[in-house]
Amino acid sequence: LDCHLFSHCLFIFCTVWACLCITAQQISKAMSDIKILQFAPFESFVSPTFWHKLAELKLDYDRLSDTKRSIYGYYTNRKASGCLLEVDYSAYNSEAQTPKFSHAANGSIYNKNTIEEFKALDKTSLLADEGKQLLDDMRNGRALNDASLLTRFFVLSFADLKCHSYYYWFAFPCPLTPALELLTSPTKLKEMPNSGTYVEAICVLPAHAQNFFILHVNEQAKVCEALSLSDALGKFDEQQAQHYIYCFADPSEYENPAWLMRNYVALLFQKCPTLIGKSLKFLGLRYDQQMQLDNSLMWQVRQSEACNYEQVQFVGWEANRNGKMGPRMANMRDSMDPAKLAENSINLNLKLMKWRLVPDLNLDILANTKCLLFGAGTLGCAVARNLLSWGFKHITLMDSGKVGYSNPVRQSLYTHSDAVAGNCMKATTAAARLLEINPSAVTKGYVLEIPMPGHTVGEALRAQTEQHLQRIEEEVLAHDVIFLLTDSRESRWLPTLLGAANQKIVMNAALGFDSYLVMRHGSTRQLIGDCNRNVEGLKCISGQQLGCYFCNDVTAPGNSLKDRTLDQQCTVTRPGVSNIAASYAVELLVALLQHPQRELAPAYYANTRQQTEVQQPEGLLGILPHSIRGMLCNYENILPATQKFAQCIACSERVLAAYRSEGHEFLFKTFETAKYLEDLTGISEFKRLNSEIIDFDDNEFDMSDNEDDDDN
Repeated sequence: LDCHLFSHCLFIFCTVWACLCITAQQISKAMSDIKILQFAPFESFVSPTFWHKLAELKLDYDRLSDTKRSIYGYYTNRKASGCLLEVDYSAYNSEAQTPKFSHAANGSIYNKNTIEEFKALDKTSLLADEGKQLLDDMRNGRALNDASLLTRFFVLSFADLKCHSYYYWFAFPCPLTPALELLTSPTKLKEMPNSGTYVEAICVLPAHAQNFFILHVNEQAKVCEALSLSDALGKFDEQQAQHYIYCFADPSEYENPAWLMRNYVALLFQKCPTLIGKSLKFLGLRYDQQMQLDNSLMWQVRQSEACNYEQVQFVGWEANRNGKMGPRMANMRDSMDPAKLAENSINLNLKLMKWRLVPDLNLDILANTKCLLFGAGTLGCAVARNLLSWGFKHITLMDSGKVGYSNPVRQSLYTHSDAVAGNCMKATTAAARLLEINPSAVTKGYVLEIPMPGHTVGEALRAQTEQHLQRIEEEVLAHDVIFLLTDSRESRWLPTLLGAANQKIVMNAALGFDSYLVMRHGSTRQLIGDCNRNVEGLKCISGQQLGCYFCNDVTAPGNSLKDRTLDQQCTVTRPGVSNIAASYAVELLVALLQHPQRELAPAYYANTRQQTEVQQPEGLLGILPHSIRGMLCNYENILPATQKFAQCIACSERVLAAYRSEGHEFLFKTFETAKYLEDLTGISEFKRLNSEIIDFDDNEFDMSDNEDDDDN
C-alpha cells in the first residue's frame, strides 16, 4: 500500500513539475519577445569660449561665490551627429540665444572654488535636487508653457584659472521610470501613409516651437494639426488622445531616440496617468541637409506600470571619455591664443585683489589710462615694469640715449646684447621689450632730445628742435599721465610746463645718492565745489593748489651738465633707490586714479610734530600724499605737502600765459637763457631782495645779554 501511495505521489509531482517547466519556458519566450526601448544619451560638446567666459565671470563677478548660475545650451535635429548638447559663451546670457536650426536647453552651473570642494560634493544629492526641480516644472505647468525645461542639464565644475584647466561633469537629470515596451519596429516618416499631410502640419509651427508638440491626426474627421503642449495637455481629452502623435526635435542619429524623450514620457504620464498601459506614438523629427523630414522616426511604445514620482530616483550623469562615470578635464592652455593667454595670466593677480581685498578696485581705469614716460633709463625702465604689473596697457617712452654696457645691470629692459649691438636706442628698445613681456600692451618709443632751459639751440639744430617740440606736444596731448624720469633737473621743465598747460596728471621721481623724491604735481583743472574734508590737527591743500617740482625753487634751471666731472654727470645712487622710487611713483598714481577726485584729491600734512599721529583721510588704497621723501640712510619716509608758488618758473600763470600766446618762440627764449624765466616770473627781483635781507653785517645786530639776564 505504501509503495502504491508513493508511486501515485511521485506521478503527481512529475506532472506538476512538467507543467511548471512548460509555463516557465512560455514566460521566458514571451519575455524574450518584448523589446525595451533604449535611449541615446546626450553627449556634451563644450566650446572653448564657454570656458573663457566662465573665467571672466569668475574673476570679475562671482569671485568667491559658488552659488549656481543659470546657463543655456542648445541642440540641433538638422543632420544631427551623435546626440550632442552644446554650450558656448552665449550660455551665460540672460535669455537663450540659439543658433539657427537649434533648440534651447535650460541648465545650471555649479562652479566650486577648490578642487577639494569639487570632489567632495555629494553628486547623488545634487542630481536628485536638479531632478526634483524638473518634476516641479512638470507638476506646476511651467514645462507646458516652456517646453525647453524638459531638456534640462547642469554642470559641476572647478576652474583652475592659474593653469587654465577646467574640471567638469555634465548631467542630464531624468526620473528613473518603468521601461517602455517597443511594440513595433521604428518607422521612417517617408514610409508612412499621409506623411505629406504630417509634414504640412508640422511646418506650420515656427521653428522654436518644434522642440515638443503634439500632432492631432484624425483621418476620419480629416484633421491634422499641430498643438502645443499647453493646448493639448492643459485640458486633456482622452478621446482625442487616441489620435495624438507626440512629436519632439530629435538630435539623435541612431535608431534609438534621444535622451530627452524620457522626460517627455515622464511629463505625459504625470499629467495624464490614464495613458499608462496604452499604446502611444512618438515621432522624432530629424531634418536632413535639405531640411526634409523623410528620415524622422516613429516609435510605438507602451508603459505598463505606474511610477511613484514621490519616491523616484534619478539618473543622468554623463560618462567620461573612457566610458566610466567621472568628470572630464579641458586644458585651454594649448587652444588659447598665446597673447590672450598672457593677458589673462597677467590680469589674474589684479582681479584676485577684487575678490576679498579691494572689491571696488577699478581695473578698467588703469587699462585705459595712457602714460607718457620722459626718460627710459633706470627710473624709466622700473616705472614701465611697474605699470605693466598694474595692468596699464598704453605706455610711450621718450629718450635720446643708446644702450651702453653699464646700463643692463641697472636698467631692467635692456640686455648685454643690446649694448654689444652699439646702435640700440633706449626708447625704441624699451618699447619693444615691454611688448615682449606683455603682447597685449600698446607701446611706442621716440628717440628725441628734450629741449631744456639754458641749453642754447643753434640755427643748425633749430629745425630738428622744432620737430622734436611738435612731437612732444602731440604726445602730451594724446596721453593722460606724464612721468618725469630724466636724469637732470632742467630736462623736467618742458614736460612740467606742458603737463600744466594741458591739464595732465604729472608724476615726478628724482634720485639722490641714498634719497629719493616722489611727488604728484598740482592740477590746473578747475575744482568744482569744495569736496575737501577738514580734519582737526591737519592742514589741507586742495589738488588744484599743490605745487610742482619747481615750486620750491627761487632760481630757474640751468645747464647742470656743464663743467661737471663724470661722477657729477651720471646719476650715482645706491642701486635700490631707483626701484623704491619707481614703485612709489606708480603706486601713488594708481591710488590717485582710484580716488573720486583723481588729480584734484587734496593732500594733508600735520601742523606740528605732536600732530603727526593724526589719521589722514584715505582713498580706496590709502592716503594720498603730495610728495614722498625717503632716505635709505635711516630708512625713513616723510610726507611733506607744499602749495603752488605764484612765481614758479614752470607752472605759474605768467609762464602758462606766455606759452599759450607765444608758443615755440617763448620756448626758444627760455632755451637761450634761463634768466628769461626769472625775469618773466619776477624771481630776479625776488632774488635781489632776498640777497639784501640775507647779506647782513653781524655788527648791525645788538645781541644784548642784559636782556636775557633780565628775563631770568
